[in-house]
Amino acid sequence: MGLIRLNILVDNIDTVRVLYDQIRIERNVVESNEGSAFWTSLTDLGAPNNNLEYILLQTNQSSYLAYDTSGDPDYWYRSYYYNSTTSGTSGPSEAVKGESPDLFYNPLFPPEIDLSVEEQQVVDRIRLFIGDPIDLNREYGDDATSSIHPDGKTYELDEKGWPVSVFMNGHSYNDSTNPTINGYRYLIFNEFIDVTSVVCSGTRTIEYGVDIWYYTFRWSDRQIMQVYNNCPPPPGLTTETATPEAYMLYTAITLIGSENWHDAVEDGADVSDEGSKYSPSPGFDFRKDLLDDLNKKLDAVIKSLVLSGIQGVLID
Repeated sequence: MGLIRLNILVDNIDTVRVLYDQIRIERNVVESNEGSAFWTSLTDLGAPNNNLEYILLQTNQSSYLAYDTSGDPDYWYRSYYYNSTTSGTSGPSEAVKGESPDLFYNPLFPPEIDLSVEEQQVVDRIRLFIGDPIDLNREYGDDATSSIHPDGKTYELDEKGWPVSVFMNGHSYNDSTNPTINGYRYLIFNEFIDVTSVVCSGTRTIEYGVDIWYYTFRWSDRQIMQVYNNCPPPPGLTTETATPEAYMLYTAITLIGSENWHDAVEDGADVSDEGSKYSPSPGFDFRKDLLDDLNKKLDAVIKSLVLSGIQGVLID
């Protein structure tokens, strides 16, 4: 069991809202009702829907998000429209199978860079070398509103990263021109985001605020690919003899070296006071060991490639 994230698209939202005001979701262990399996309604659709059993249809909003916190990649899901006043329902949508994501199911915000399968394999391999796996973070609720700057249009992430889902005051953002991302830390919106909107549904009041999911990393995929694409052949090799593995190792060494240089300038001194002491030395020592290991691996690759190019041995 795990988290399954579902994205529901409503192509004709204005027409649908004439008859219905909600979306409801069901799941099944099989695609149809054959046998003893039956569709069951999901009663907790996650934070964007205030953990209710329905999604409230909004004017001019065609994309909606829901979660199944006890889902499974083998479950099947379908949705239907519902009228909370008359209890009228539409027919169900086609069933779709749940998917188990790498980190996040069906991201709504565009990626920073679209990589080919081969490029993604290169990035993933370099991430292993440098110890920088992508992680997932979430900022939401009342505490997150304190990260909105006084200008009312800037949101500051707690960590360096790239958003995969941005909900602000009930509105989903799925265009990288709004918000724009500055320095992998600041989300700059075109409109004011410091006003909380309130939507009433019957006797229940639903308040919308901040709900942002984002990947965290020391280097983004784009930054890694930039270094890799501009990486010269490692010493001892040429553009004809260097292999992708050699370039990836040399890229990893370059990235770790730049991180050491940056941290030495920004945070390279021991700090102590009467009650505590801080030293960056353990971090630098660990990275030195990592650099030594990467250099050994690169030396082994270079020696192997150089020896493979020898056609004979000259004996005097």
